[in-house]
Amino acid sequence: MDSIHAQLDKCKASLEGKIDFVGQDLAEQRARYILWTSAVVAFLVGFSLQSLKLTFIVFGLGFLTTLGVVLPPLPAYTAHPVPWLAPLNEDGEPAETVSGPGASAAGDEARKDR
Repeated sequence: MDSIHAQLDKCKASLEGKIDFVGQDLAEQRARYILWTSAVVAFLVGFSLQSLKLTFIVFGLGFLTTLGVVLPPLPAYTAHPVPWLAPLNEDGEPAETVSGPGASAAGDEARKDR
């Protein structure tokens, strides 16, 4: 049972795409273009051959192509990361990040000295 959970966690981690805002826009544009193109091609093929089954097959292939292009976290979708601001302390200054045991005590003493 643990091996199944480990495999699911691996799969989830590989599919979790942390993309930026520019990447979201690019993915949406690509999805829209591929879906519209496949819809037009599917309609033309189905109409010319008088086959509704073939229309759905062509559109289904276009849909699967869209999933293959848009779902993976491609490097093009993560090329413009958002620069987040540093957290501020009570005085409105950038907070110093001190880690380790006793970090909060040292920070309390520094505030008392001011």
